[in-house]
Amino acid sequence: MEFLKELLGENYSVIETAINTHNAKPENKDKQIKIGNLANGEYVSKDKYATLESEKKNLEIQITTLNGTIETLKKDNKGNDAPQNTIKENETTINNLKLENETIKKEYSLKDKLREAGVNDPDYLIYKHGGVEKFNYDKDGSPVGVEDSIKRYKDDKTLAHLFKADKPPYNPAGGGDYNGKNPFEKDSFNLTEQGKLMKENPAQAKELASAAGIVI
Repeated sequence: MEFLKELLGENYSVIETAINTHNAKPENKDKQIKIGNLANGEYVSKDKYATLESEKKNLEIQITTLNGTIETLKKDNKGNDAPQNTIKENETTINNLKLENETIKKEYSLKDKLREAGVNDPDYLIYKHGGVEKFNYDKDGSPVGVEDSIKRYKDDKTLAHLFKADKPPYNPAGGGDYNGKNPFEKDSFNLTEQGKLMKENPAQAKELASAAGIVI
């Protein structure tokens, strides 16, 4: 991870040693920590790195600070070659930070869209798909066609754990659809309808209760 080595300097070896020590312990066999560069689409568990929102804000602060430094240097040192070189270096740094910030924003937006599409683990699905850049985006960097991109994963039964289970619609005896509301769900909880359903269709009542996390 050359990027992190340059960013953290001597502190990188401390972090690397701590991670290696953690991974070497038998009790951590199933809790391995890996470092990856998110900008390249590498998968890192969401429990093992700082939130993208924090990274984005940090980059925005750096960009704002450097912009202020450049304006001051331009104003106070016009015609002086040394400060002008510093200005160019800072402008290059800003461009790099902006690119990194755009990548983070793109990934952040993509994960939101995946969650909206019922994905339980956006990080792993992005990794499985080949990285952030393997998805489609519009000219503003917003994800498009997410449902089409993840359809093959939804259809793969071995990956069912990556998606939220579809809840069965509530259909009382007689075939009505009752607006699709489950009387056992928290937001549509209804004791009267529960009792009616358990009397008229106990099998379906049990199925709907199970979908709401209730055992009857």
